[in-house]
Parts: sequence; C-alpha cells; structure tokens
Amino acid sequence: MEYTELSAYDVPSGEVTAWIPAAEPAVWVDDERGLSHNHEQHLDTAEAGSWIGSIMRLPGQLDTDALSLALRAWMGRHEALRGTVVESATGRHRRRVAPEQVSMEASSLGRFDGEGARSSIAGFLTENIDPTAWPYVVFATVSDPGTDGFTLAFGADHGVMDAYSQLLWFEEIASLYERALAGEPFQALAAATTGSHIDHSDQERITGKAMSLESESVRVWRDWLTSAGGTPRFADFPVPGITDVPASEAPLPQASLSQWLGDPHHARFLGELCKREGVGFQAGMMGAMAYVLRAQHGVERMRFVAPMHTRYTAEHATAIGWYVGLVPVTLDIAGAATLPEVAGRVQAALDETRSLVRQPFARVADLLDVDDAPHFVVTFVDTRFIPGAERWNEWQGRTLRASVCADDEVYLWLVRDRDGVNVSTRYPETVAAERVVRGLLGGMSELLEELAQAQLSTAGRFSTEAV
Repeated sequence: MEYTELSAYDVPSGEVTAWIPAAEPAVWVDDERGLSHNHEQHLDTAEAGSWIGSIMRLPGQLDTDALSLALRAWMGRHEALRGTVVESATGRHRRRVAPEQVSMEASSLGRFDGEGARSSIAGFLTENIDPTAWPYVVFATVSDPGTDGFTLAFGADHGVMDAYSQLLWFEEIASLYERALAGEPFQALAAATTGSHIDHSDQERITGKAMSLESESVRVWRDWLTSAGGTPRFADFPVPGITDVPASEAPLPQASLSQWLGDPHHARFLGELCKREGVGFQAGMMGAMAYVLRAQHGVERMRFVAPMHTRYTAEHATAIGWYVGLVPVTLDIAGAATLPEVAGRVQAALDETRSLVRQPFARVADLLDVDDAPHFVVTFVDTRFIPGAERWNEWQGRTLRASVCADDEVYLWLVRDRDGVNVSTRYPETVAAERVVRGLLGGMSELLEELAQAQLSTAGRFSTEAV
C-alpha cells in the first residue's frame, strides 16, 4: 500500500459524481463529551482544503442506491464522522446526529477523461473539506456504463481520521456495499461494531487536564525542544541546507515521492535480522534510515518526531478516528558499526519515550507555550494484518494525502506491506532536498538488497558483519 497524492493515481475517464453527507439542523443534539487537546489544536491551526483520504476501484456497475446506503451506514457506525464542533460564548462544544438522520446528496460534476476526472476530484475535496464545518468527510465516484467497475474515493479532515482509519476503510466500505447490494437494511448495516472515538477523545481530555509543568512528558519535551538552545523548537532534518532555512511567507507545495525499497523477501530478511537482535521491525526500518544517512552524510546524531498510535483497547482497534500521539526521539549512533547495532540504538531511543504518547503533545504545547510545528517526522506502519489487506491490489487501493506547502518539513512514512517495504515522503521542492531524499531512499533499497545477498550467500544464516 502506497501513501501518495492523488496526482500519482491513475483515475479512469467517466462521469464524476460528488457525494456529500447532509443532516437537517433540527436533528442535531448537544454532546457533553470533551474535545481532545489534539483536536482543539487542529481547529486552531489547520487550514481548509487540507485532507487525507483513500481511493479504490470496486467491481460491477455502480448501483447508486446501494452505494448511498453503504456510505450512510459507514458514517453511522462511527460517531466521529457524524459529530461536529460548534463555537459559542462559553467555548467549543460537541453536537452529534443519529445514524438514521444522515442522508447522502449526490450531484454530477461532469464527464471527463482521466486527467480531468482526477482534477475534478481533487478540486472537489479541496473545496469541501473544512476542519471547522461538518461534514468532515465527502466522497466521489467515477463511473462509466460501458466499463466494468467504478472508482470510489473519499477525503476527510485529519481531525476525525488517522492513517490507520484510511486503511480500514477499504474492507469496511466494500463489505457494506456488497451487503447493501444483497438487500440488507440500513439498521443492520449501520450497527456499530467498534468503540467511539468521541469517547476516546473525552478520556484524552481528562488526561490532558491532569497534566502540569511538573509532568514527566512536559519535562522530557521541554528538554528535547530546547536542546539546541534558545526558544523551544522542533528539530530539523539532519542534513544541512534541507530544512534549516528561513520559511518564506508563501512556501511552495512540497515534492512528494513514493518508492518500493524491497519485495516481501527483502522484508522477511530484515524481519529475521530484527527478531534475532531482539528489536522490532520499526527499529530496523528507522535503523536503516539512520545507517544510510551516516554513510552518505556523516550524520551520527539525529532528532525527529515519531507519531505512534493510541489505540490502547480492543474496542478501538478498528474504529475510525484520530488515534495518534507524538513522541520525541533522540538517536545517537556513534560507535554503532553494523545495522543491527544501529537498530538496537533506535529501539532503545524509542523505548525511552514511547510511554509519553499517552499524554497529548497538544497539551504539552499549551503548557510550554510552543507554537512551532514538527519539521522532521518519521512514521512506521505495518499494514499486513489490517482487515482486507489481501484484497487491496484487487481493488487498486491507495491511501492519499493532499498537497502541503512548507519550506522546512521532511516527512517519511515507512511501511511494511504484504508486497514488501515502501517509503513515502514529502520534502521541500528544492534541488538539494531532492538529491538528499532520493539518495536516502536509494541507499536504503541497496542496504536491503545487501541483506538479501548476505542471506543467500550464507545458506540461511545472517552475517551481521556483511552490513
């Protein structure tokens, strides 16, 4: 599964239809559950038109009645998608609507060739996703009566969804559509099978309120943010000249790149090495990144932000919502000669701050009066066991993100997939950044190939000295 911008997806020609959820004003009710600090910070900082989403192709001719039923049912199953936040004299508070009160309004945007259809969808999502206004998710289809199958996409505000939710959508919406085609009624389709992200947010709010300047997470973050001296600030990408430049008043859209580093065999070889060394695959992937950065640029110490999930209980494992926290990572690989040694350093660094994810960084930022945003972010996701993963290729599934404008950000999404190992990244659209990022990804791919060759040459035994 690749995580890219819509521009990298081959959208077919056909009629583009917009599907927008709606609910009458009179059916909304107040909800006393609190907003998470992360969501509140998002409302203060996010811009309209910034979205994340997914796209897939489903078989057969588009049945508009069945699809409308499936989309409504999906929103009915997940409270976060049918709740909203309103401003009043006393501050922000929630309102929500019952599953059966959500309708779906469809309207044609026109008939286009592939490029036009892609542009139409991108414009529709950008114009209709607003972090301050419900609905927080909208849909689009591309269909052609003369072809088998149709394309279905959605875009959502990040405040109600994370990357894992994007991945869960494929199987859930395909199943709901199949069940709707088979004649199942709305109440059966919309029955909730997971916990509510609104409940999770309420608990996260309670956790945040209990924090103070004396909290461990605040102390650790304060030390990390000020380790370079001066005003609390996030760390830059460690190669000089990439992100440590003054941001312009009108930053350009970032470049986006997705690259497969290896196939399932390469992933297995790395996984076996990690298991033997007693570290996780996440540490192995981040270790490969650090190993290559040192080899190419002499970097031995780097600081980055690592997003981690906050799906602590089984009831929230497959819920739709924003279950993500941030932890600071300081990695020093001086004296670590081999990849296993570097991966061990990564594992130790992750273990040192992993527990901080339970205390929301947005609350830390409030307490420390930090208004800076992360500049260097490294995420890891293992998608192999997500429901429906075995059918993603059949569905031509892809997770999507909107284009971002920034002069000083480098984001890396490291993914272990059934098809192998992938890295998606966004970075400043400069010659220097392009050279460094492509060199990093190429070096990581070469390193995985060296691992594979070492495995083959030793008849099933890893030679750690070979890397």
